[in-house]
Amino acid sequence: MKTLVAIGAAFLDIVVRCSSPDLAPYGAELNSSRFLTKDQYLCVKEQLQNPSIIPGGSVANATVIFAQLGGQAVFGATIGNDEEGKLWKKSLADTGIDTKLYICSTEPTGGCLVFVHPNGQRSMRSYPGTENVADNNLENIPINENSIVFLEGYGLNSKNRAPIYLTALEKAKSDKGYIVINASDPSCVKGQRDLFVSLFQNTADLIIMNEEEACELVNGDLKACIAFIRETEKCAVITLGAAGAIAVYGENIWFCPARDVQVIDTTGA
Repeated sequence: MKTLVAIGAAFLDIVVRCSSPDLAPYGAELNSSRFLTKDQYLCVKEQLQNPSIIPGGSVANATVIFAQLGGQAVFGATIGNDEEGKLWKKSLADTGIDTKLYICSTEPTGGCLVFVHPNGQRSMRSYPGTENVADNNLENIPINENSIVFLEGYGLNSKNRAPIYLTALEKAKSDKGYIVINASDPSCVKGQRDLFVSLFQNTADLIIMNEEEACELVNGDLKACIAFIRETEKCAVITLGAAGAIAVYGENIWFCPARDVQVIDTTGA
C-alpha cells in the first residue's frame, strides 16, 4: 500500500457565523482568503464571540479524510509551542496519522479566522504563524517510490517555506514518488503562475484546483485550462462548486455532479 506523505500548514480554523454587515470589517468578498499581520490577527481573534475552534489546513483536512477512509498517512508540519499546536497534533494522531512535527518557540501555531455567511460561503483571514519559519524536519519525512507526496499552494507561495516544499518535490521526483499539488487559492497561483505552470508541466502527476484557480493558471477561461492540461499529458481535478467537479487526463474528461444539499458551510469542502 502506498503512503500519503503530506507536507502543509498546521492551521486552526476559528469559525464564526455572521450576517453580511458583520463581514464588512474583514473584507466582504466571499470565498476569498487574505493574510493578516500578527497584531491584526490577535486583535480580531479576541473580538470573536464563541467561535468554533477546529484543527485544519487544506492539506491536513484532505489527509484526515484519507486516513478515515483507511489510508496510511504521514504529515510533516511546523507547530507552535502552544496549546493550539498540541490540539492540532492530537487531532491528527487521533485519526491514526503519523506526525513528523517541528516545534517552534518563536511563532504561534497558524490560524484562519473563518467568517461564514448565511448562504454557507465564507471569507477567510489568516495569520501564518509557524509557516513564517523556515525550519523543518524534512529529513524525518519518508519520501520514496511508495509515497504519494501531497503539497499545498500556500507553501509554494511563501518565500520562507517554498524552498522546503521544492526540496521535497525534488526528492519525490528523484525517488519516483507520485506527486499531488493542491493549488490552495487563486492568489497563490497568481503570485507564482510561472512556478505552478512549470511544476504542472515537469513535476506534478496530479494537480487539484477550483475553477478560479484553473483560470488563473492559464490567465484565461476553463476551456483554455483544459486545453493546457491535455498538452501536459498530466491529470487534473477541477472543482466547480455547486456544479460538481471534473477530472481531465489526456483526451478524457470525467464529470461528477455535486449532491443537491442545503449549504451550511463550504469551509474545507
